Amino acid sequence: MLGKLSDKELQKYYKLMNSASSRAVLAKKYGYDVKYAYHLVRLLGEIEDILINHTIDLQKNKEMLKSIRRGDWTLNQVEDYFMMKEKDLETLYAKSTLRNKPDEDSLKELLMNCLEEHFGKLDNVIVEPDRYKKTLENIQEQIQKVL
Repeated sequence: MLGKLSDKELQKYYKLMNSASSRAVLAKKYGYDVKYAYHLVRLLGEIEDILINHTIDLQKNKEMLKSIRRGDWTLNQVEDYFMMKEKDLETLYAKSTLRNKPDEDSLKELLMNCLEEHFGKLDNVIVEPDRYKKTLENIQEQIQKVL
């Protein structure tokens, strides 16, 4: 994993690892950055969940992820898992039925619902860009039709 980093990135990484942080202590203890490995495996699982179920279950693989953070996995196990998942995800991606672009209208509706749930009604604070410009254009179009 570290072999893919540039020299500059490796220097930053080793500087971080040589500090007295608890993360550096864990990396020295287990021979690799268990927090990095935890997030790597977590993200692989989330990608798989999105490709298969079109959603994310944040509790999925919880025990496996805890075991990685505890240092129960070796670096070789993490690397082997990554290589296996990488192949699986490439296959899943090729077969995926996910749309290429997000459904922006649904996302906006979800955002508005969340904001209203938290702040209450937002009718008076929503600003429609160019609302008055569009209204003037509509009036001009109507005038042109009459003339």
